[in-house]
Amino acid sequence: MVVNPAPVSPPLPALAVKPQHVAIIMDGNGRWAQSRGLSRSDGHRAGADAIRPVIRRFGEHGVPVITLFGFSTENWGRPRTEIETILKLGAEFIDSHLDELSENGVRVAHLGGTDRLPIWLRRRVKKAVEATAHNDGILVNLAFNYGGRDEILDAVRQMIADGLTPSDVTPEALEARLTTAGLPDVDLLIRTGGEQRVSNFLVWQSTYAEYHFTEKYWPDFDADEVDAALVEFARRQRRFGLVPSDGVE
Repeated sequence: MVVNPAPVSPPLPALAVKPQHVAIIMDGNGRWAQSRGLSRSDGHRAGADAIRPVIRRFGEHGVPVITLFGFSTENWGRPRTEIETILKLGAEFIDSHLDELSENGVRVAHLGGTDRLPIWLRRRVKKAVEATAHNDGILVNLAFNYGGRDEILDAVRQMIADGLTPSDVTPEALEARLTTAGLPDVDLLIRTGGEQRVSNFLVWQSTYAEYHFTEKYWPDFDADEVDAALVEFARRQRRFGLVPSDGVE
């Protein structure tokens, strides 16, 4: 595989504080394509191409965990041809870039059920997870066939199966049964494409997340956009329900 040299990154802005876990809803591929007279498939392909530079930039900032929302449990209702395109692009991304990601220390994990995924995609996801399991760089969670409510229900079912009594049901017990068990909660949730909702994405883990909404479509989300989101995050005063020093919430 021939790997093109990475482009020269812009200088890193100084940040007083950085998020430990960034979650991204990669929205706007279809509208990006439509605005250019292209097909939705072209938009999804451009969106897949945007992933590597974003991973690289967060890694340069030293952000330890990012989670990318690639395909939700609700997305199965989309046209079949569009679903097939997205699934194939997921496989192509792994085939084309797994070696490069691993060489750069990236660790890949999968969030979501695999039961509805075609066997050829399941095998590639398994390969990516296993091949990068011992890397110690940025952790990239690929949320594919993922739904936040389903994840919580699965955790509750597991608590029941484990024989927990009502007094044993605690936030810690539930968190231990989520697919993100052991990871920090989401500090910063980014959504591209101009929409301002979380769409059933990491609903438990994002309870105290800061939101960053941008009009940029996902294929146009680049290193400068990463920097802008992190600069904005660093400026915010996170209160976690506490009364601020001025006494006004």
